[in-house]
Amino acid sequence: MPPSSPEAELKARIPIVVAALTAAGIVPTAASAAGPPPRAGTAGSWQPEAAAYGVSQPVDISVKMDDGVTISTEVVYPTDPATGARAAGDFPVLLTQNPYGTGHSDPTTAGDYFVQRGYIYVASAVRGTGASGGQVSWFGQRQGQDGAELVDWAAHTLAGSNGEVGLDGCSYLGVDQWFTAAAVGRNSALKAITPFCTDSNFYDDLTANGGIPTPFVAGIAQAEPRGPHDDPATDPQSVTIAQQATGGSRSYDDAYWRSLDAQRLMPQIVANRIPALSEAGWNDLFPGGDLGDYTAAQNAYFHRPLTAPITAGEPVTGRYQAIVGPWTHGENVDGTTLENIRLEWFDTWLKGEHTGMADTSTPLHLFENTAKQWVDTAAWPPSPSAQRYYLAGSGALANSKSSSAGSGTLTWAAASTANSLTYTTAPLTGSAVLDGPSDLTVYATSTTTDAELSATLNVVAPDGTVVKQADGVLLGSQRAVDPAQSLYGTGGVLLDPSHPFTRWSQQPVVPGRTTRYDISLLANFTLIPAGDRIQLVVTSQTPADFHFPVTPTPQEQANLAGGTYTVQFGGSTPSVLDLPLASPEQFTASPTDWGPSS
Repeated sequence: MPPSSPEAELKARIPIVVAALTAAGIVPTAASAAGPPPRAGTAGSWQPEAAAYGVSQPVDISVKMDDGVTISTEVVYPTDPATGARAAGDFPVLLTQNPYGTGHSDPTTAGDYFVQRGYIYVASAVRGTGASGGQVSWFGQRQGQDGAELVDWAAHTLAGSNGEVGLDGCSYLGVDQWFTAAAVGRNSALKAITPFCTDSNFYDDLTANGGIPTPFVAGIAQAEPRGPHDDPATDPQSVTIAQQATGGSRSYDDAYWRSLDAQRLMPQIVANRIPALSEAGWNDLFPGGDLGDYTAAQNAYFHRPLTAPITAGEPVTGRYQAIVGPWTHGENVDGTTLENIRLEWFDTWLKGEHTGMADTSTPLHLFENTAKQWVDTAAWPPSPSAQRYYLAGSGALANSKSSSAGSGTLTWAAASTANSLTYTTAPLTGSAVLDGPSDLTVYATSTTTDAELSATLNVVAPDGTVVKQADGVLLGSQRAVDPAQSLYGTGGVLLDPSHPFTRWSQQPVVPGRTTRYDISLLANFTLIPAGDRIQLVVTSQTPADFHFPVTPTPQEQANLAGGTYTVQFGGSTPSVLDLPLASPEQFTASPTDWGPSS
């Protein structure tokens, strides 16, 4: 079984990230004390049913794909608790697609809950892993096609199936659901998916941060038991690892990564009429990673630009819902509350039960940190208003721009992350809610042809306690901004800069020239009480607690080595922090418990 808990593994970062990713998809975590209360609405009497069936031993079945490759599966059936025999009748099927091998970590354990409530649970080993044939890839069209063929098999060939299929799973086992849902076509047997612990844009979210590659793909590769026909030297995943390490095409956001951008799949998923309930955590590998999926799905449904914000009053549908809780990667996914919620989703779409879950006009469910309450909304970000803070002398983060120019200095050194500049506001006179991503615009000079600037957003309590809220990093040569894909708040304030991160958007830093850098700080949703202070820490490299480590390529390191950055504030080129801040009165507690508050 995979070692350790997702919480400990996330803190351990790179040395244990393989175990974290493996465990997140397949190891049950501690259950919460109680399930969700009934839904408010037209059919609010739904309650999770008690376990009515036993669980069979796994049945091994091989399924041949259209290209002759054989996919290995384990099937678990509902049984008669009195006799242990397979239960009479036909049942809907839940399918999970696991890159860690069906026999590697017993992924059907998490499926027992659903089997006991009248579902057949199928765990397949992703192509090229476990006992499955073929070459392992990295999500993508082929895995989507395999998923579509498995759905068809589960609906029309698998003994005991009633022809209705759903997809289940967390982390990798969640992400590949998007590709399957895009590949099944119209009028498919696939009726609903629950892509939990997922992200939206794999280049920006996990395989690179700020244009700098991470060890994420290499970590995944170490965790996957290679199948009998996979050659690790030539499989697409190994090609990616090699190119990222050497600065090849896949170290940029090239066509390969764009083909793996889940947001781009949403028009096809919507056209295929596949409802989706996604989930992520504010302390996840990529905090709030499913928010891009949520907005893209809602926008695709209503024929709006995929990455546009959803503003208050715009139409939304209950077919595409998202949960973002106060959790690390995979935390609480197989606890009672989130299992009940997934059951309700599947009962709604696969069993036709009138749960009322799909009738909501507020399909985005966010945990408001510090306030410790769930909030149901539709808009993302919830409020477009922003507060501008200016970096100033004596470490101040001020509400107004100073006419006096000043500067601070950072130095890039491969073995050091201690060099930093800290700026802090005065205590807030009133409470405010940080409700979205934010932008730090830095004006700086560099002594080298590239720069690495990182920023951490904190809240400081009156007693001095510091709580991290968000972070971000940017490679200076990838500073170009695409306005069409960026997020702006009221008055045209930039809140989430979108960088192309391509080879062609790359432009060297001119030593000694004052240059603008827009650093995207990750989204959060947290109450900042009156009396607390907002703090910004700017560093020359990512700090030890950065949400995911970065590993500059050899060429990037050569361009960064020994660089000194002079960060400017005040005067004609003021460095500024733009924060989305809303009134606490805008948000009320949800009547639904969407998961544990820790």
